[in-house]
Amino acid sequence: MLMHKLRFGLQENRLLSFTVAAFLVLYGIAAYLLVARGLEFIVKVPLIGPVLTERLVFLLFFFFFVMLIISNATITGMGLFRRKEMEWQIALPLPPRSLVLWKTLEGMLLASWGLLLLSAPILLALGRVYEADAGFMLAVVPALLALVMIAANVSTWLLIALVRGARRWMWKPVAVVAALLLIKALPTWHASYETLNSGDLSASLNQLLRHTEICMHPLLPSSWVAETIQAAGRGMRERALFFNLVLLANALLSIVITTRIAGVHFTPAWNRIMSAAPGTGKAVQNPTFRAQPGRAATWLRRMLALDRASFALLVKEVRTFVREPVQWGQTALIFGLLLMYSMNLRKLGYDLQSPFWTTVVSHLNLLVCCLALSTLTTRFIYPQFSLEGRRMWILGLSPVPLHRVLALKLRLSASVLALLMLALVVVSGISLGLPGKRILFFSAAILMLSYGLTSLALSLGALVPNFRESNPARIVSGFGGTVCLIASFVYIVCGMTVLVLPSLQHLKQDTPAPLGYDWRIELASLGGLAVLTVVFGGIPYFFAKRRTKTLEYLIHL
Repeated sequence: MLMHKLRFGLQENRLLSFTVAAFLVLYGIAAYLLVARGLEFIVKVPLIGPVLTERLVFLLFFFFFVMLIISNATITGMGLFRRKEMEWQIALPLPPRSLVLWKTLEGMLLASWGLLLLSAPILLALGRVYEADAGFMLAVVPALLALVMIAANVSTWLLIALVRGARRWMWKPVAVVAALLLIKALPTWHASYETLNSGDLSASLNQLLRHTEICMHPLLPSSWVAETIQAAGRGMRERALFFNLVLLANALLSIVITTRIAGVHFTPAWNRIMSAAPGTGKAVQNPTFRAQPGRAATWLRRMLALDRASFALLVKEVRTFVREPVQWGQTALIFGLLLMYSMNLRKLGYDLQSPFWTTVVSHLNLLVCCLALSTLTTRFIYPQFSLEGRRMWILGLSPVPLHRVLALKLRLSASVLALLMLALVVVSGISLGLPGKRILFFSAAILMLSYGLTSLALSLGALVPNFRESNPARIVSGFGGTVCLIASFVYIVCGMTVLVLPSLQHLKQDTPAPLGYDWRIELASLGGLAVLTVVFGGIPYFFAKRRTKTLEYLIHL
């Protein structure tokens, strides 16, 4: 199947294949140069350079390991418990361990290929910093592959344990414990911040490194990969071989554990999912009960100036999102982390009284928000049209035409994301102490970027649909999803370049005092961003809307 898809992509989608290949080559070169320059700068820091470099390697692969577990659990969970094909696959004369192992391997391929591809230039940069020979990559690549295998199997263990043993009443104690841990961590963070700003380099370094000791725990597979990199970079081939064998042994052991867990616990977990009660609401207790829209729904529909059919479609979209823990869970996680980051911008340790650092941090903050937003739009907005699947004919016969469906999806998704991103930008601006005009400038920019990125993802999803696939991860992993990610990245880079023009005079470290901003340059900058929004968001939406009016989708069902 993989070879057939690659052959079809090279024959029928040569332009897309060339675009993806060119972008990956450019990314590899840029990432290699940037990471190599950054690591060379850190290594040359007197006294603490080698220590910081070593700790950065441990931190990098620790977060890689955590990301792999989360992404594998998401994709494998949808393959095991959410896809219709499992209803007949589970009835085949196959042992449960075979199905679980195959779904684990499938999830690993879908969740890990991007990380392996994106980490390649980082590994090359590390080899350059360590001045290693060609044997460096031969020692590191097997270790990284073993880490991917361990993460995939660990995610399957956690997934089956969660489905088999989780109960509704457990969420409240977990939330209380998480809140208590957060409250307990606040005084520690405040003390760490005071130590970092005390001027004592030794105390600040010890305080900083102490909070990253968990990443160096000797029982973590990510630590073994970091040890392999350190040993291979310093020419210690025996030590690198030892940790490679440790990773290989644990990867094979993880497969054995997965087969044991699947053989005993998968069938009860599957039966629990299939026998879950549909609900105990009024509609279940009383079959003659007919749900009627409440006053709040009627008031909201009138406020949005929507007819009943359009409002019903919006309600369907909201309920679909709420019923998908994978979607709202990842969205809440990303926005929660961004909110914590935005509220603590003043604790970064920079001299925010300097125009240089205020400008740098504020623009980098906007860049981080845009990159997170592009991740969400590519992951969740792009496959929305394709996920309608074989039910698309129902929408085609409904009172709402398909081009109106596309407009409503854009209106709902872009508005919600724009409000969330606007809140983050305002909170970060207040945290940085920016003047009101600058907060207004960044707010206008993030509003246009939110609508542009959402329109781009939704339009490309409508232009290149995949109605035969029910797994959104597979849809995003195709050529259309890759092009959407590339176009979003190009749009963000061009937009940030235009937005930084009014701040060029502030990007000088010898600026004596805060300078004013020329409102004409700011308006011109926002005008340039508006033009980019029309190009990247408006033009694709125009072609997508024109295509949905022809009902050509129905012939592909």
